[in-house]
Amino acid sequence: MSIRLLFVVAASSVFIVAASVNAAEAPRQPNIVLILADDLGYGSLGCYGCKVISTPNVDRLAGKGMRFTDFHSNGPMCAPTRASLMTGRYPQRCIWVNDAELSPVFREQRKNNMKQRWAWGIAIDELTIADLLKTAGYRTGLFGKWHLGYDSKFHPMNQGFDEFRGYTAGAVNYHTHVSTSGLKKLDWWKNKNIENEKGYTTDLLTKYATDFISRHKDKPFFLYLSHEAPHAPFQGRNPKEKKSRPETYREMIEVLDESVGSIVEALRKYRLDKNTLVIFCSDNGPQVRLLSAAGPLRGSKGSMYEGGHRVPFIASWPGVIPPASTNKETVMTMDFFPTFAKLAGVAPPEGFQIDGVDIMPLLKGDTKKVHDRPVHWLFGNSWAVRKGPWKLIGKGKVPGKLVNVVKDIGEKRDFSEEQPERVKLLTKFHENWVEEVGGR
Repeated sequence: MSIRLLFVVAASSVFIVAASVNAAEAPRQPNIVLILADDLGYGSLGCYGCKVISTPNVDRLAGKGMRFTDFHSNGPMCAPTRASLMTGRYPQRCIWVNDAELSPVFREQRKNNMKQRWAWGIAIDELTIADLLKTAGYRTGLFGKWHLGYDSKFHPMNQGFDEFRGYTAGAVNYHTHVSTSGLKKLDWWKNKNIENEKGYTTDLLTKYATDFISRHKDKPFFLYLSHEAPHAPFQGRNPKEKKSRPETYREMIEVLDESVGSIVEALRKYRLDKNTLVIFCSDNGPQVRLLSAAGPLRGSKGSMYEGGHRVPFIASWPGVIPPASTNKETVMTMDFFPTFAKLAGVAPPEGFQIDGVDIMPLLKGDTKKVHDRPVHWLFGNSWAVRKGPWKLIGKGKVPGKLVNVVKDIGEKRDFSEEQPERVKLLTKFHENWVEEVGGR
């Protein structure tokens, strides 16, 4: 009888046990649900201090799980972060599509917007977390925004997903589903076919996701619910209803919160909640500073200040993640890949460079410092590097502001003149990192 090693998660411990490959009693791998908001700022949720937007479902998720206060997207914009989410690597290290592989119209668009080159595609040769989880027997579904390739050859179903309902562009009209970027045409997919339907984007994606759960309740699955909300265009459920911009923005987030509640309820209904890791986070900071969107943070989407990349992150798994807990460790989007892979019991091929780290010990309440790595951001000519509480923001080859983000989350005080040696050290970290990853 052949034997293999299985990871069994019970209470707050991981045990390795031997089991027959064909043993009927072999424990099922955990389901993984990742709910990603688009442009949701650090201060937009009740559990992060927002008083003017009602988010009871997300707040309840935090009450049953862990809320991180120092979580960061890998980029201050959509596509770079999504590249890191899919690959576990800094976006600068990802294999991105050569211009020659793009159709002429997209080649020209990329030429005029090199900051967002990932939006035109990560290469088919790049290993995604969906690719890897499929090797472990997971059913994989993406519902919502892809934004890692407009050309059909880079379609998500060519990059590890069994099912896809949603759009490939950066955003669509919430009612007509015509894209606001790329070709600005109908961008509403049913797997590999364009097929429009009536409905509000947030509600439709929620319907697809809950249906996916019901159809795959008897096997392990990876559900990636990549919402559009609250990304522009700012539109509520009723296209005929006239509301102010702040009122519409509030409604978009509150409908997003309803979606979270629907996903949690579907897991409970099918008795999957105790065997499912649920993660809710945002891809970058807020596009607009409405209704205290960024909270106490300086900056917004596109910025190297905290408001551009420090975002909400909540994880829940009853019996595994301590309820109503808060974690202050520095975590990034690229950490999801190794965490999910470890849970599924698979690993990328030897030699595949992973920049993220497994954060499951943190999620289970390990209070010891798991790692003390420098972390980096690069977007266009702007960059930032952080080590411990110290963050240096620069542009090109010129270092700029030095801040202590633990004591000064609003990044108001500049220590660069007082601590030139620390500036030199962090600058060196940045230069070495750029040399390693290519700095693209």
